[in-house]
Amino acid sequence: MSPPKASTTIPPPPRPPPPGTPRRPKRRLPNPLHPPPPTTAPSSAPSPSWSPPFSPQNQYLYTQLAGAWLVFAFNESVILWLYDDLKLWKLMCWGMLISDLVYHVSAVQAVGGWERFLGVGGWNLFDWAVAVSAAGPAVVRVWICLFAGEKGGREKGKGE
Repeated sequence: MSPPKASTTIPPPPRPPPPGTPRRPKRRLPNPLHPPPPTTAPSSAPSPSWSPPFSPQNQYLYTQLAGAWLVFAFNESVILWLYDDLKLWKLMCWGMLISDLVYHVSAVQAVGGWERFLGVGGWNLFDWAVAVSAAGPAVVRVWICLFAGEKGGREKGKGE
């Protein structure tokens, strides 16, 4: 029996709506019956600036980070699309999840520790951008590692 194929097990990503489809408003309109919650006082913990000052002594960190992101891009855009093997997909996703875990720990360190990280009310735009942009792909990888190929998924591919 041949190993399960990723293309028959993992559903394709959702397609964007066709042009001309009405879209929901990006923001809710103000409602006088339900005013927005009061804002909280800013946290006493220092907030990282939007763009930290560049230092030539830190250049190697940026190069290492760029290399890590290029490996991810290569793995996701080349390796996973060339090989239609669910075992390979799961193995690659487990490796990427290890990196995701370390990345999220660094995000906790960047905002000032667990206490500030868990107090999402004090996050700034940069904190939200980091959390949301990293959490989405990590959730997809967790789903692939734990649930792809389980009973109830797509059993047959196109034309089978």
